[in-house]
Amino acid sequence: MSVIEAYDIKARKKVSMKNPQPYLMKNGSWALKGTSAETGINLFKIVGREKPSIAQSRFETFKNLFTNRQCECGKMC
Repeated sequence: MSVIEAYDIKARKKVSMKNPQPYLMKNGSWALKGTSAETGINLFKIVGREKPSIAQSRFETFKNLFTNRQCECGKMC
């Protein structure tokens, strides 16, 4: 999983973002919202017109592993 950095106003430096989530703004641009690893305040980083791809957490990976399986009938159950 790649580390996403954003500028933290309180710490006055770039810090890593915890729990980044994609966010669609009114003008159609995409941004990432998350919390600062150092101070805990909300961070916001504008990334552009294309939706950012965030690596899945371990929980979501295991959930997808066990819910999206093929059964004996050949369908996704």
